[in-house]
Amino acid sequence: MAPYDAIIVERHKELGTVVKAGDPIFTLVADGSYWGLAYVDEARAGFITEGQRVDARLRSRPQEAFTGKVARIGLESDRVTEERRVFIKGDNPPPRVFLGEQVEFLITVAMLDKALLVPEAAVHGYNGREGTVWTVEDGRLHRRLVKFRHRTEDSRLEIVDGLPDGARAATRIETFFREGRSARTGAGDKP
Repeated sequence: MAPYDAIIVERHKELGTVVKAGDPIFTLVADGSYWGLAYVDEARAGFITEGQRVDARLRSRPQEAFTGKVARIGLESDRVTEERRVFIKGDNPPPRVFLGEQVEFLITVAMLDKALLVPEAAVHGYNGREGTVWTVEDGRLHRRLVKFRHRTEDSRLEIVDGLPDGARAATRIETFFREGRSARTGAGDKP
């Protein structure tokens, strides 16, 4: 008898089989308890905390959205893959859950109401904290070492320091870019 309502996932022993102390007979899953495990690159895991909102997309149901919260963060990172384990508790699972199914988790670590963003592809030497971007300053191209904080879902980086007043970061890099070369920004750009 299980100490909670559960669904039998697997039967390990058949009737009449000799069972030793400690041998599993059934694998059970608590009914109404839905968990996921996300492996997050250490370079992107620093802002994750318990309680943050999570959006989930199941591989078998890509058109539907499911939600949850970060319930626990593993204390030990994997030394080989350099990933941290993040345990997600689901809020609104599908009617039928399949164990081991792959899920894409999007963890919201910050809401950026107003931010200066640059595509990660336009940054040279990005190390997770800083990198070099091309800027247009007083009609000339310059290279600036800037600092970043957050990374958006679509691979844009939030610039938080290192950009002089009036400078605009280039959103793409061209082969003809040279320090001091004459340049102008697009007509529809905003500072």
